[in-house]
Amino acid sequence: MNEHGGPSTKRPFPLWGSLAIPAGILWGTLLGVVSGMYFGNILIGAAIGAGLGVGIGLALFAAAIVIASANSDV
Repeated sequence: MNEHGGPSTKRPFPLWGSLAIPAGILWGTLLGVVSGMYFGNILIGAAIGAGLGVGIGLALFAAAIVIASANSDV
């Protein structure tokens, strides 16, 4: 409830934080496949890209947790 008596519309966790890991995996894999085609081995490029995407997604997810905890009313 907010100060006017209606339901609160504040979202406790950012949407970009929820999408960070899946988007990191997808974009990392795609960029890895493209770089793998350029360097000659698509599978290794996709694996390295997916690994980097997971790492970047986890970093963004951690940032979203920090922001959500700073914005909480607890």
